[in-house]
Parts: sequence; structure tokens; C-alpha cells
Amino acid sequence: MNDKKTSIMLLPLAVLALTACGIQSSSSDSYDLTWVTPTSTPALAFYDQGKNSNWVSSSNPATVVVPAFGAGTFDAIVFDGVSGLNLIKKNNYDYKMASWISGGNFFVVSTKHASKTEFAAGQTITGFVKAGNAAQTFLKISKDKWGWNYADSDIEFLEGVAQIQSAILSNDQARDYWIIADPIYTFVKAALAEKDITLNVISDLQADFKTAYGLGTIPAAALFVKGSAYSAHQGVFDRFVVETQDRVDDSIDDVTKVVAAIDAYGDDIAAKERFGFSSAMVTANQGNGANKFAMLKTGEVTDVKAFANGFASVILGSTFDDSFFLS
Repeated sequence: MNDKKTSIMLLPLAVLALTACGIQSSSSDSYDLTWVTPTSTPALAFYDQGKNSNWVSSSNPATVVVPAFGAGTFDAIVFDGVSGLNLIKKNNYDYKMASWISGGNFFVVSTKHASKTEFAAGQTITGFVKAGNAAQTFLKISKDKWGWNYADSDIEFLEGVAQIQSAILSNDQARDYWIIADPIYTFVKAALAEKDITLNVISDLQADFKTAYGLGTIPAAALFVKGSAYSAHQGVFDRFVVETQDRVDDSIDDVTKVVAAIDAYGDDIAAKERFGFSSAMVTANQGNGANKFAMLKTGEVTDVKAFANGFASVILGSTFDDSFFLS
């Protein structure tokens, strides 16, 4: 497996290519960049970095990734883009958005109900990471467009989508509705089907959001970089952003390569702990152009700020200026 650290020098031709594109070479900078991400979809962008100790991946983003913005101990953070921008804006954190990694792949599901019209007062809802885009999308559209007038006590948020998987598989009847994301959704649906339990999709949040507000893809994971560290080591950071996008493209165009790298990292148990998914889940969700992880290929987002602000204007009622984005 090619398990490179971001401090390893690129081949001369690659450096020249990056320089030709306007990206500075970091040939004299051996800075070891560190970063933190949630497991599941964001981790797919680092499929060949499993043994890189500079990368921390966590199935508990609410308690590991979100506090990282304030702690400032990581050079880069992957988190829900608009939620991350909002944290930075409210707290004046030293991070800027560099790029987008994935779009929304969020669903509201239930084994007790089959449609939105079955909602009634007192029914319960479980989501994940209240500050995240999945939760914020649901909170907005469910009350604004569906008329779901649930009380605060009827909805709870777990630390991550991995906890949603565990909760549903432990007792799918425990709650009326669950907010979930692929690839966990696909895995849970199949696991329940083996028990002859049907997991109903109450809402494909992407489709419903587009219909309700006239916007396209819900922005999901984005890459943020620490402003002060970027200024000191721009070449290293620029290369990191490029390499991350290259891996995102691989996850769509070269699934076999991605699967081989994950298999080389370890068995299914190790892979699920590190990435949040096994290589088989990648094949099932990304094979044949399915892209259920909703990774954003080069060219899909032509304006990083506009992509963020289209969603932010609906969810937050405000937007972010140039200072929040890597220039």
C-alpha cells in the first residue's frame, strides 16, 4: 500500500506540474501536516492513509472533530462544511474552508412508519451530530415544509452516524424515525432485511430539499485548513488539498484501487474501525458509478463559496464572506 505522509517529497515532474498550475512547491518544507476527520464518508478521501499516524479518524465527531476547531491542534479538519463555517464565524476560529469532499447522502428512515403523513405529536426522532448538515437540514425542512411540530424532548442527537447504526440494529422499534447517511444506510437496510424487517425511507433529504428550496446537492463534508499554519507552510497545504481531491476522484473513477488500499490496511474489523466501512462496502456503494458516498468529483463544485452560501442562506439565513475561504 502506498501510505504516504504529507511531508514526503513529490517527484520532480509532479512538483513542476503543481507549480505550472500555480501551486507552490514545498520541496524545502518537511512540515508534518496533521488532520482529523469523522469516519464513514469523509474517510473515503483518505483511503490510502490508514497507517498514517498524522491522521486521526473518529466515529464520535461531536466529541472529537467539533472541539478540534477550538483546540487548534490539527492543521486540517474535515467536517460538515456549512456547520464548520458557522462554528468558525461564531468563535473566530483559525480555520478556512479549502475544498468540498462530499455532498449529502442523508435519509430519514423508519421501521414503524411508511410516510411523512404518519407523523403525530409525541413520536420520537433520533439524529446524529446536532451541529451537522444532516441534522440542520432535517430540523429546517421538517418544521418549515412538512409541518412536523415535535417538541425538543422528542428529538435526540447521537455523537455520529456509527451510533445510529448501532442503535437501529440494537432495537429498530426504539424510536419512530432515524436520520441516517450512506454508506451506513445501505448496510443497515441490508442487515434488517436479513431479519425480514423493512427499513422505510420517509425522506431522501437531498431530493426533498431540492424540491422545497430549489437548490441542488446538499453540501456535506468539507476540508478546512488552519490559517496560521497555512501561511507558514503553504506549499505543504496546497499539495495536501490537491492530493485529497485526487483521492476523492479515485473513489469514483478507480474503485478497484481504493478497495485494494483498504484491503492492504487490514481486515474488515480494522477497516471499519479506521474508516467506518469495509472494502466490501466501498464496492457495494461506489461500484459501477453508483457513488452512494456522494463524493464530489473535480469540476462538480466550481465555486467553493457559492456552494456553501446557497445552503447557508436557507439553513442559517446568512452567508459567509471571502475571509472564511482559502484564497
